[in-house]
Formats: sequence, structure tokens, C-alpha cells
Amino acid sequence: MINNIIESGVRSQESGVRSQDERTRAICAYSGYFRDREKLLASSSGGAAIALSEAIIKQGGVVIGACYSSDFRSAEFACIDRVENLSRLKGSKYVETNKIIAPDKRLWPFIAEKLRTGQKVLFIGLGCDIAALKSFIKANNLDDKNLYTIDLICYGPTLKEVHSQYIDSLTKKFNSSIKNFTVRYKKLGWTPPFVLAEFENGRKFCADFYKSDYGRAFGLFSREACYSCKFRGVNHQSDITIGDYWGLTPEMSGYNPDGVSVFIVNNERGKNLINMIDINSFALMPADLNFIIEHNKMYYLTRNKPLNYNKFCDDLNRVGLHKALINHEGGYMRFYARKILNRAKKFIPSRVKKFIKRKILHRQ
Repeated sequence: MINNIIESGVRSQESGVRSQDERTRAICAYSGYFRDREKLLASSSGGAAIALSEAIIKQGGVVIGACYSSDFRSAEFACIDRVENLSRLKGSKYVETNKIIAPDKRLWPFIAEKLRTGQKVLFIGLGCDIAALKSFIKANNLDDKNLYTIDLICYGPTLKEVHSQYIDSLTKKFNSSIKNFTVRYKKLGWTPPFVLAEFENGRKFCADFYKSDYGRAFGLFSREACYSCKFRGVNHQSDITIGDYWGLTPEMSGYNPDGVSVFIVNNERGKNLINMIDINSFALMPADLNFIIEHNKMYYLTRNKPLNYNKFCDDLNRVGLHKALINHEGGYMRFYARKILNRAKKFIPSRVKKFIKRKILHRQ
């Protein structure tokens, strides 16, 4: 499911036209996953970010990564210096992260302060975040010898309004504030991802992420700058780029049905960071860099901007997320036709399915 959505959204360049040298400056790659199944299930893929974070903290350093705000309506950064608190950073955040350290410290000066003390710092962010941090360090003549950076293979975070409106809709529907939220809950294993919300009143909500309003919006609508992202392919500026090991199948070595991560190592500092991982708790193994890149096209490509992007943004602010998506998808008739097909596709005769697709879903 994830791969299908990504394939349909990326630009139309054929990967075969590009050589590895044009797609990456990486020096090697690894894959792996937590051996402890409970820790693995709590991770988005194989647990790469947490494994690297544990390594830095055990050497006296700190980790700065994305977490949700206390009300889950937005995302921000947190500084973690204890392994037991790393749970705050677990799970993918599919929304733009505010550049603050909770509650109100600016992100880049905070990192500068840590580096000036000589403390090791691991910063985990998107490609654009790494580039901004590197630019800040250069402009302020900071010594970055104790800074390690990780960026994520990025599809492009969705609009802040998509995230906040979705959270608001859930709290209204269940008449309770949220105490836990994730868009990568492993209900059935690694894929497909589920959105899970747990409420203070004890109730839970769980749904296939890509069939939810959030997932449908995320699959199409990013920040405008993301459609022309400059920090992909050879322009990744991090020490290591991490993501899911898409393309890996059960019969292949290193497969785990509960998730596998990839580490694309961009420089020698990245190799040093890899060597810090505790292989007793994390199954780490060399991986084929070409194979990883071929199955993670978002590593070097951007996705297409929808033709009705501006209209969706206007509708999002005017009528809200749910109605904006219905308008984008062709109105209520097509919306309910899709819903009927999805819920009853096993029972609807093929001729009826063809009629619905031809007369309603594919109508111009």
C-alpha cells in the first residue's frame, strides 16, 4: 500500500536513467531491526532512530528529535538525555515540526548551546532541517565535531492544518482529549500502517491510515516547498539517512514481518555512528545500497504537486478537512461509491463494480 501510493506520487523520471552516482553520495548501507519484538512493534519500521539514539545517550550525549505537543495538535522537538525517555520520539510524525524545544526555546540556538559545552548531540530531522542546522552552524562559526545528524527518507510532511483538524475531529467525536496518537500502529505487522488514537476516557480509535482523512490528505498534500525539495539524492547533508526497507520480501535475508529499517551511510562520521549500535539488542547487517535506493525513490525524487492544490488549501480552511477531501475526490457521489466498493467488494458482482467505476468513479 505505501509503495503504491509513493509510486503514484513521485515525479516521472525513470530511475534506470540515473546512475547510483547521480542518485546518492552514500558510501555504504545497512539494514536491521530490534531483536526484542515489543520494542520493534513500538517502532515505525525496524527501530533505526531509537537504536542510534540509545548509542549516543550511553556515551553521555543527548538526542534531539520530533515529538507531539502535549495536546497532539502539532509537533515540536524534544531533547532526550535518558534512554527510558526515548519513547517520546518514537513513531513517524507526518506533519511539519515547529522549530522549538518545548516549551519555548528556539531550536538552533539550543543545539548551539549544547555543542559549546562539548556534549555529543544527535539531531534527527528531515533533509531540510539538517540543511538549516548546518547553515546555522556555519554562519555562527560553531565547532560541529560532536554533532551527529540523521535525516529521514521523506515523502514530505503534510500541512499543519490537516494534522490539527484531524486531531480536533477525533477529540470531538470521542468527547475526550487524546493521551496517545500514532500514524504507524502495527496492528497487522509492518504493513499496512494504522492510525491509532487512545483517549483519556479509555476509548480507542483505530483505522487503516491510508483510508483515513489524514492518510488520504498526506498522500497528496505537502507543504508547497516539498514539491521542489532540494535535499534529496546527492544533496542529503546528514551523516546517515534512515527509512523503511521497502522491497524486502519474506524469502530474502534480513526480513522481519514486524519491520526492517535501512541506514544509508553518507560519510565516515555516519560509519562511526553505526559502529556505536549495540548489536546484541539490534540485528544489524550490511545491505545492498542500489537495491535500497531503487525501492525508496523518495530518497532522490519529489512527488508531483496536485493540480488543485490551491483549491484544496482554500477548502481546507473554508469547509474543513473531510469536505475538502470529498471536493478533491470528485464530490459526494464518488466518495460514497468508493466507500461502497471498499466495504463490499467481496460481495458485489464484477459487472456491478465495472459499472460503478465506469459511470461514477472514472467519469470526467
